[in-house]
Amino acid sequence: MDWRSRSTRKLLGKVVTVQVDRPVGYLHGDILYPINYGFVPGLMGGDGEEQDAYILGVDTPLSDFTGRVIAVIRRHNDCEDKLVVAPEGLSFHQGQIAEAVHFQEQYFISTIDSIFQKSCGVVPFRRAGVEPEFLLLFQRGSGTWSFPKGHMEAGETEERTALRELFEETGFRTRLIPSARAATEYRISSVARKQVVFFLGEVHGEPKLQAKEIRSCRWVKPGELGQYLLPQVADAAKALLARI
Repeated sequence: MDWRSRSTRKLLGKVVTVQVDRPVGYLHGDILYPINYGFVPGLMGGDGEEQDAYILGVDTPLSDFTGRVIAVIRRHNDCEDKLVVAPEGLSFHQGQIAEAVHFQEQYFISTIDSIFQKSCGVVPFRRAGVEPEFLLLFQRGSGTWSFPKGHMEAGETEERTALRELFEETGFRTRLIPSARAATEYRISSVARKQVVFFLGEVHGEPKLQAKEIRSCRWVKPGELGQYLLPQVADAAKALLARI
């Protein structure tokens, strides 16, 4: 992360006032703005001009708006990051943000840093004797064990994200077991929190690890989950298994 991104990332959770110069319904060239867009007076962006910001959670045209910075869009092929601002107490995860700003951000390669992150995944299990076994993956970057999961993308449902991540990381395809859904939430910084939604899916055979961030995998019994996972994640997996 460069100095520009570090600077804008410090704004996460801060209250700012946005001067709106492209309100809902504004036509800029071929782009019709479905949300309010403007700039933060006095705050300079990476392009030497005042910092631009999207406004979510307000569907009517505005002239100005005061709200909290819920995300920073880091453009990798542009000199300026974009802020995302929303009313106090209203949050959007990175998938919802990506969908809302797609009308303009589709032309850039970017990463969204948000104060509310949401991931979805599958708790893969196989029947092995008396007790079933769960599949865990060892993440190369974090050095931790987890179930297959990943961030929601624009326009995805929870189920679609979970199935996509399962296939991308293990090569497995499965049918999610109806009503077998569990969610856990925890803080990842002083201003950011993360929600992880899991679904239960039975798999057959052995995984074919496909994602470069996965180093290895392991099948474990329900009673062993606590050795590898956060307590709330291990409990969620065992609760899911109890529903079948």
